[in-house]
Amino acid sequence: MKNVSAYSNVKNISTIGNTQTGHHYWVGKVGKEKDFFAGQTFRVNKTGALKSISIFPEIIIRETEATLTVFEFDTVKREWKQKIAETVVKINKSMEKQWVSFELENANLDGSKQYAFKLTCKNDGMMAIAESHWKEKNLYKEGAQWTGSSENPKGLFHQNFDLSFIAAIENN
Repeated sequence: MKNVSAYSNVKNISTIGNTQTGHHYWVGKVGKEKDFFAGQTFRVNKTGALKSISIFPEIIIRETEATLTVFEFDTVKREWKQKIAETVVKINKSMEKQWVSFELENANLDGSKQYAFKLTCKNDGMMAIAESHWKEKNLYKEGAQWTGSSENPKGLFHQNFDLSFIAAIENN
């Protein structure tokens, strides 16, 4: 797992996202019945290879395997389209309050399209991932936060809220 800063001095790498942290949204299992998921839509500036997406877990309750899946996204219909890539990271308490990178392979993105990622946790693990301060609306104007659950798998999109995330793209 690379730290976000690993890409800061790499030629042809650009980053997008929202690094403001404030509130958080829970991802994982609450009790024995309900799983919560989160995600974010985004647009890349140029065609290139998505190298990683980093999130900021404020609190980690139990160790878990977190899965980050990237999809092409239809903004008009607000639909998740073709799966582009998926990766799993083992999350533990020592990863709280720092950027956690989900490294991706073979995730080529077209600069003219919109994309989205979903984050889920396995087993009984839970984490609170950072999102923007609610008083600062829509810091990342190229996307919207998504939240869903096992009771509402289609979820809801929140135009004025954004997850805290950093995507590193190797430009072609």
